[in-house]
Amino acid sequence: MGAAYQRAVLVVLGLGVTLPIFLAPGHVSGPRLGDLALLLALPLAVMEWRRMTPVLKAAGPVAAAFLTITLLLQASQVGERLNAGDGAFWFRWIVAALVAPAAASLIVRDERRRRLFFAAILIGAACHLATYGLTLLVGLETLQGIGLASPRAVVTTVGAQVRITTLAEHPNAAMAMIGLAVPAGVILAGRRWVGRPTTLAGFGLAILGFVSTLSRGGIAAGVLAVLARIVVGWRWRERIRPLRVVLAVCLLAAGLLALQTGRFDVDTGRFAGRFDRATLEDNLAGRMLTWGRTVDLVLERPMGAGWSSADEMGAFRALSVSHNGYLFMARTVGVIAALVMLGLHLWSAARLDALTPLSVYLLMTLFTEDLTQGAGFVFLSCLVAALAWRRPVAP
Repeated sequence: MGAAYQRAVLVVLGLGVTLPIFLAPGHVSGPRLGDLALLLALPLAVMEWRRMTPVLKAAGPVAAAFLTITLLLQASQVGERLNAGDGAFWFRWIVAALVAPAAASLIVRDERRRRLFFAAILIGAACHLATYGLTLLVGLETLQGIGLASPRAVVTTVGAQVRITTLAEHPNAAMAMIGLAVPAGVILAGRRWVGRPTTLAGFGLAILGFVSTLSRGGIAAGVLAVLARIVVGWRWRERIRPLRVVLAVCLLAAGLLALQTGRFDVDTGRFAGRFDRATLEDNLAGRMLTWGRTVDLVLERPMGAGWSSADEMGAFRALSVSHNGYLFMARTVGVIAALVMLGLHLWSAARLDALTPLSVYLLMTLFTEDLTQGAGFVFLSCLVAALAWRRPVAP
């Protein structure tokens, strides 16, 4: 019974990261699959306690206690009350802090459980991408009625560049979730990862995700994850097979060619616009202004200001955007927690083992978007932080 529970929890946690299905269709900020996954995984912290290393045993309770104290300090400030948005936000962080060390211990110790978790991430990414196709077949309103799209989901057109979003509500967040198929695929592939089916599936999902979202951050993170896997191969003295590399590139090129010459008309100008030099410069300038404004807010309240939704910000809606997961965490949870999280993520990436592509991917995506608010990426952030204490995991 315990083994079946472990497998089920890892599957739901993996799906919850990349497939944020709405459990209450029609509600803008309703609970998602990731929230349910965290709730179901709470007993895992108790079941894994005896098998966890001393550091992981202490990490969960200490982190949860620190977050709870921060929450109480914020709630005790004059004129502020804990609302539903705050409750959901802090629930995700506190429960994720308790669950992540247990999940990390299980993933590192048991290869079968590890493969199951990353297979769930890969499948979830594929299902997330499928919602874009369903939008064209059945319409956005139908998907919203069954919880496969948010009421905020829209098809946006910026400079004649159409960007689609459904489950994740923002194209950048959607691509970050779909792009997780790349590190998941190479981790599942093992030592001979070049040209393996899971690797090609991860690449294919990432490319199709970019076609829908036009998000540069997710593609860049996937490329960095692959480069990290190459470095890991050198670290573990793997044999590089040039023919496999050529085959993988040819297969991806053939797939793109089939899209261009087949039933699908790929508008190359639509993609080129996302990499136009002037566009990139304007985007970077805007992000630097956003980062500077967020740093000012963090300096004003270094212990964090808690959750604030766009509706609550009103005319100051832009203040709720940071375009950086670590800055967003510093503004909401506090600068101490954000710096600790960043340090542990860097440490996890520096392990140079089988799980390094995941750490590198997470670092890149968090530096480009406010992802430390949804249940899936909150859990993933805590998981990678807990994995910083792992023993080396062979590819």
